[in-house]
Amino acid sequence: MQFINNFRGIAILLIMLIHAIGTINNDGSTVLHALELLLDNTTILFVVVAGYLFSSLSTNFNYLDYLKHKFKIVIIPYFFVSIPAIFIYMSGLKNTHFWLDINWLHSLGPVYQYLYFMLSGAHLVTLWFIPMIIPLYLFSPSFLYLKNKQLLGIFFILSLIPALWFGRPDFSVNNVIWTVYFLPTYLLGMLLWQRPNIYEMLTKHSGVLLVGYIVIYLSLSWDGEFNTSVDLLWKMALSVILIAFTKRYLSKKNKCLNMFARLSFYLYFVHGYFISIIRIIYNQYLNVEMTGLLAASVSFTITLFLSLSSFVVIKMILKQRSKLFIGL
Repeated sequence: MQFINNFRGIAILLIMLIHAIGTINNDGSTVLHALELLLDNTTILFVVVAGYLFSSLSTNFNYLDYLKHKFKIVIIPYFFVSIPAIFIYMSGLKNTHFWLDINWLHSLGPVYQYLYFMLSGAHLVTLWFIPMIIPLYLFSPSFLYLKNKQLLGIFFILSLIPALWFGRPDFSVNNVIWTVYFLPTYLLGMLLWQRPNIYEMLTKHSGVLLVGYIVIYLSLSWDGEFNTSVDLLWKMALSVILIAFTKRYLSKKNKCLNMFARLSFYLYFVHGYFISIIRIIYNQYLNVEMTGLLAASVSFTITLFLSLSSFVVIKMILKQRSKLFIGL
């Protein structure tokens, strides 16, 4: 299981990297363009891990205990992490949003504004993930039934039909479609745990397969229009290849990746704040022009440093009580 932990650490780093790249001016960098193509939609990797871990830890499954656990480590932290972002919008400190009509939002009463944000995750760029994944928690007994009846493979294929039909929503307008889109990736994670031969038969040649994937993916998508339905299939394939790769080359405990894996949910929660701050400083206050790979590297490093530092500060201040606020 250590290789899956390392895979989870890699997944959160890739997600933070693509968001960091989005804060700066690409300036025509070939490397950054390649990374943007390769890493877009990598949340799929994170959901595959979630499905795999759920399946592996589902022995003696108790639905109520499971929901209580998720409430403590996901819902309560989501509530506290959301407070600053929601306050910024509801107080009028920020009057722009990259897709939401602010005038329409303010026409709602305070309670409805708050509920809208919490149910959509629109208040911070990364938080759409929580309303998306909650239905997967709620339907967990159904997934275990399919697993026990050896029907996961069939249901996985069937779940691809609506996911490919609807594609990934551009924004958090309809969270049901988000869940429909990511359902096959969650089931894929469960399927990989149930049938490890799917990735184990690739482990010997996983390095070559990963390089081949990168070359083929970039050659097909370099000048093409991004299609989320097609990319769903590509990123699921990448998940299988990367799991095979970590099984072969990263099967032992790696202190660095293990730390990022352990903090992965916290990092996913908070790094959106630092991404937003960096974007504001970069676009409005930075006098020195920084573009391309250097700017992306600086943005990623700062995001990573501030995210980890915030965790240390919270633990120092709250100590054991931090579990209530951030689940750790």
